Amino acid sequence: MNRSQLTDGDVTEPRSLDDLIARGLFEVVDDDYRRVEAKLLGLVQSQRSIAPEVVQHLIDAGGKRIRPLVHCLAAGASGYQGDDHILIAAVSEMIHSATLFHDDVIDEGAVRRGRRAAHKIWGNQSVVLVGDFVFARAFTVMMEHGLYEIALHLGRTVEDLVQGELLQLEHQGAPILSEDEYLTIVRYKTASLFSWCCRSGGMIAGHSEEQVEDLARFGYHFGTAFQITDDVLDYAGASLAMGKGNLNDLMEGKTTLPLIFAMNQDESIKERYVSLLASVGEAREESARKLGALVVGSDAIRDALAVAGDHVERALAILEKLPESPHRFALWNLCKFTTNRIH
Repeated sequence: MNRSQLTDGDVTEPRSLDDLIARGLFEVVDDDYRRVEAKLLGLVQSQRSIAPEVVQHLIDAGGKRIRPLVHCLAAGASGYQGDDHILIAAVSEMIHSATLFHDDVIDEGAVRRGRRAAHKIWGNQSVVLVGDFVFARAFTVMMEHGLYEIALHLGRTVEDLVQGELLQLEHQGAPILSEDEYLTIVRYKTASLFSWCCRSGGMIAGHSEEQVEDLARFGYHFGTAFQITDDVLDYAGASLAMGKGNLNDLMEGKTTLPLIFAMNQDESIKERYVSLLASVGEAREESARKLGALVVGSDAIRDALAVAGDHVERALAILEKLPESPHRFALWNLCKFTTNRIH
């Protein structure tokens, strides 16, 4: 299947992952998706803690479940025929959920996926411990199923996730952040888990080390593009009627790529950002709205999407090495959707 054939899927109009799913573009893993959801709930059961209740709260709030989706597609595109991919996909969501619990406590976030953040209901201490429990449980079930090497790579990935959070905390509220520093945070905090999802798909299929590394690089490039686009949507989503664009990153003092490019293009935007960081309450909200409008009105959105587009193209080039299959076609559509949803 050549590139022109692969691009026959129409992904220029959908604005959400739900739209793509509704169009049947991921029908090849529909059954896997349902099994992963059931497996996820089963894996976090505990008779001695509130962990299942807290995890259920997050699951009920919805979410993309894009990491399990990517893993199932990567395993299928690798020719895997067994059942271990269901467990691994569930583990990927467990790890992501645990990071969300911790992130919301660290960021003091009040809302997660449109619902009250878990720590606002059960308290910081309980939710941090639930996150720890979910992390530990993820590794326990991997070891119980003999997935030792994949678990080893997962351990390294969790190290990256923590390093990414520490780097972000170190730079939070800093008006000076380079593109390279931003991309390093993205690599650790987001792309690393996507990379593991794809790597593990190749590993359970018994691929060669070179093929597994290709899949890991695919996940890295896809995850980087996905995060950059999400950061763009925090500024531009509202104008696209996507239910996003709340300027949360700006309000929290997170310097993401659109703002970096905007500040590089206009020194006054940097001055406004410094002023915003010193403000509080309604003054901060008003400053964020004005600054957000300046970012959207600059070339920063276009330039940030160009960086995301470059990572998508690198991911697609790797994807072409895989044999033709419905799973590869779905991964292609997912890649194209990542940046097309902003147009």
